[in-house]
Amino acid sequence: MVAPSEHSIDTKNRILDAAERLFADKGFDATSLRMITTAAEVNLAAVNYHFQSKETLLQAVYARRSAPVNAKRLELLTQFESSGEPLEVEQILDALIRPLFEIGESRECVPRLMVRLLYLDAHEASRNVFQQQFHQVLIRFQGALRKSLPHLSEKEITARMQFSIGSLAHTMAASRNLQAMPAGGQMKEALPWVLRQLIHYIAAGLRAPALEESACTF
Repeated sequence: MVAPSEHSIDTKNRILDAAERLFADKGFDATSLRMITTAAEVNLAAVNYHFQSKETLLQAVYARRSAPVNAKRLELLTQFESSGEPLEVEQILDALIRPLFEIGESRECVPRLMVRLLYLDAHEASRNVFQQQFHQVLIRFQGALRKSLPHLSEKEITARMQFSIGSLAHTMAASRNLQAMPAGGQMKEALPWVLRQLIHYIAAGLRAPALEESACTF
């Protein structure tokens, strides 16, 4: 098998970088292949050669960022679970959230990509990305929460996990405002403070007493 040339790798990375910025800023539907090729300074044949379709390119954009984050998440969770005892909720949340904060600090587009995937781009391509990149990881984390929160039903754990992801997504989407946080005027100083606050906040919600099943009334 012939190894890809440096020129080929550079072209592929420029396409991914351009697509990442455009998907984060404009969304999947509003971003055309022509916009991507113009930003990456490549021709359409290069996109077709490396990715075949815009949907495949979307998968590659998310995989490039989510794969190292998810690997770190699972590594931390496995490390915490090595004691054999049920984990503290804060440990589970630290394994889930901290890797995203760490990559988000260096990649400005990542928070916006996350919000796009979860809330703004509700179509088949985004659902496929979520299924392939995040579904199994979330199942693993829900299993850990199930052991640590035995007072909750499966239904309540699933719902509270969704609320937790919503809090995380909102915080990441507002990352440009982190400089205003009380930790100080520098992003690197603010991030650890925000991470601790977010984990503390979400943990309190996850630990809340179970609610009795009742019909909703308005």
